[in-house]
Amino acid sequence: MSGWGTGASGALRRSPALLLMLFAALLLLLLAARAPPAPPAPLRPRPLPLAVAPPAVPVNVTHRVPANGTVKPATRPADRVTRAPGAPLVSDIYEAGHERPHPELCPALGAHVKVLIMVTSAPEHARARDAIRLTWGHFAARRDVAFAFALGRPPSALRPALDAEDTLYGDLVVGRSVDSYSNLTLKTLSILEWADTYCPRAPRLLKTDDDMFINVPRLLRFAAARVNATNTIWGKVVKKSLPKRTSKSKYFVPVAQFAGAVFPEFATGPAYLLTADAVRTLRAAAARRPYLRLEDVFVTGVVASAASVRRVHAPEFLNRKAPAHPCALQRALSLHMVQFHEQFDLWRKLLDGKTKCAG
Repeated sequence: MSGWGTGASGALRRSPALLLMLFAALLLLLLAARAPPAPPAPLRPRPLPLAVAPPAVPVNVTHRVPANGTVKPATRPADRVTRAPGAPLVSDIYEAGHERPHPELCPALGAHVKVLIMVTSAPEHARARDAIRLTWGHFAARRDVAFAFALGRPPSALRPALDAEDTLYGDLVVGRSVDSYSNLTLKTLSILEWADTYCPRAPRLLKTDDDMFINVPRLLRFAAARVNATNTIWGKVVKKSLPKRTSKSKYFVPVAQFAGAVFPEFATGPAYLLTADAVRTLRAAAARRPYLRLEDVFVTGVVASAASVRRVHAPEFLNRKAPAHPCALQRALSLHMVQFHEQFDLWRKLLDGKTKCAG
């Protein structure tokens, strides 16, 4: 044993390099033991799960749950309507509701109203609306007349002006469909929805346009003389009208929108009068029909025929340009193609009490 120790110490003395290595190793061990722990690696955010859209449900399909709990698709009555491929149903494209409903325009849901007058107007037709407000639209001050302009959704550039106009007058009912000529049917359906929702107790609805002159006193007398009528549309009724199949025509109707050779009889669009029950019937029936861009043909012709709503011709609805003679104005209920500046002359002549008219 003593011999081994003496030999080892001698070897250490003869190897200074080995001693230096051992000393360095001990020093590193001491430093490692006293060093602070290394910071943890930074956490990477976990990716959020992708949103999963709910399964699409076809617009014209509802679901019924039978007793065994199995869900099976069931077609609406709309699906039983014969239509050309690619022709959308009204329910596919009509957007219900109103950006500006103004229910206050028909107090008590129309309990005291004899006639509701709704005037279709384009957003840019501010001068036409002003002229109507200052002339025959002034009858809106009466308790028994409700009155509003019906617009579609306007372009953003016109919204500030329309906001200011509506703040001043409060008579712009704005629907949710884009305002355009091709969407006149949607605008008329918006009128039917508004009347049925906010003014259902008004017994009569006059749908008219902002290039019309309406003899409101004559309109009130006309409605009063037919107070017991139901399920009826009065106007200038056209029979045996043929659809225009030439694409260059303003009134072009593709076969996909109407496949028949002859339109059902219909009341022309500038002005027509409806009973309250017809308003509700047409609104419900329209949703189940293929869309047709000609609003008068569609609402008062195709839909009215399918829903068995009567169309009655009334000669008081001229719905055309007519001589501006006081007697002609007194006999007529509606005149068409009236410029905004012409409204004032017609209004003055209508109120002229000097001219004696026969009949």
